[in-house]
Amino acid sequence: MKVFADSNIIIAVLTEEDERFTEAKRLLNSDHKIITSMLNLMEVRSVLSKKKNLEREEIEKAEQDIIEFSDIVIPDSSDFLEANKIQKDSYTYPLDSLIMALAKNSGAKLASFDTEMIQNGAESPGEILGR
Repeated sequence: MKVFADSNIIIAVLTEEDERFTEAKRLLNSDHKIITSMLNLMEVRSVLSKKKNLEREEIEKAEQDIIEFSDIVIPDSSDFLEANKIQKDSYTYPLDSLIMALAKNSGAKLASFDTEMIQNGAESPGEILGR
């Protein structure tokens, strides 16, 4: 199955973040085909530099790891049109709507720890893995 990894899944693994780490790592190490987007890659870069204060070399290594273990999708006009429909129905944040659209248009389940995204169809790593 294809699984679209939201930024918080990747960040949990890269930073070995609290109780999320184990579940996120199991998902990323599973047999599922992992995809994410250029937007998620950019968000991970920002979080690692601004919130986690990692050095550039560490961030670039993390980016390379992400590129190696996942397929990176880039939004196109159809993704923005779908995101607009999602946002109009749910009033989720615009970028979250775009991430949901990218997952949907890629034929992937969206994995996230974000409560609002889960309320709108995403699943936690544990749900995807069957706990």
